[in-house]
Amino acid sequence: MKTAAKVFIIIGMICQFYLVVPLIIGILALKKLNTATKKSELTGMAIATLILCNVIAGVLMLCMKDQDLVPATSDSNV
Repeated sequence: MKTAAKVFIIIGMICQFYLVVPLIIGILALKKLNTATKKSELTGMAIATLILCNVIAGVLMLCMKDQDLVPATSDSNV
């Protein structure tokens, strides 16, 4: 689901290349998708993506589960 959201964000950015806001929101959403560890971290960016960049990508981001995201690493062995 994470890959599908990335693909739809990129498609939205390509289709709306002449507008500045979808490009900025798309770049921020892609960065947030790579670094988020919990679903709650994606909620704000998912709503912004839903409204300003691509509807399908925003819905996919809102429907993601915690297992789809990057697991938090613990440095307890260091």
